[in-house]
Amino acid sequence: MKIVNVEVWSDFVCPWCWIAKRRLEKAIAALAGHVEVTVTTKSYLLAKGMSPIDYTGALYQKFGNPAAATGMMAAVREHGRSEALIYNFETMRFGDTSDAHAMIKSIASPALAELVSERIYKAATTDGINIFDRQILVALAKEVGVSDLNVDFNSESIAYEIATDEAQANTIANGVPLFLFNGKLHVSGAQPVAVFEKALIDAAVEQPEGVGSADGAVCTADGCAA
Repeated sequence: MKIVNVEVWSDFVCPWCWIAKRRLEKAIAALAGHVEVTVTTKSYLLAKGMSPIDYTGALYQKFGNPAAATGMMAAVREHGRSEALIYNFETMRFGDTSDAHAMIKSIASPALAELVSERIYKAATTDGINIFDRQILVALAKEVGVSDLNVDFNSESIAYEIATDEAQANTIANGVPLFLFNGKLHVSGAQPVAVFEKALIDAAVEQPEGVGSADGAVCTADGCAA
């Protein structure tokens, strides 16, 4: 069986990242038995150093145009519904997610880290839960089964890991979500499931020729494209 490692860069305040995550998961499931996939998560900060603010207000600031911001939110909601994901922008917040990423990096088990990541996405996007509160983050982790969690939110080594992740992403493409398949080809944005399937198949070749890429809707520090 062919093996593919997928490196995934994302941020919990990136509205396209949860959608893209779900589509990658569908692609992996569709190829089960043909391609063995491991997923390595990487951090990316869209709002480093920024105190949390109302998400719609943040979008209005980024776009400078309420109509453009409203259109972007409508597009995200529509794509989210297609993946059974609910986007409640009226309760969502935008800000520095360093603490959330630090907690994920503190969880030794990839399986548990994945469960916690999924819970953080739902908490921030659907449930209106404040993911910028450290106590709430720990409670979310415990909610999905992480019992012995010791997080040093002020760890310099973890901060360095996050910065290294971000720097690596920026050498590949601009913004998140970003997916790198076997270090050879990348997919940028919340692409259709078929695009992720093709990337997995192409990367599964022992010696893929060249580097392929595909670009879709992404979020950068300057805003999110519809």
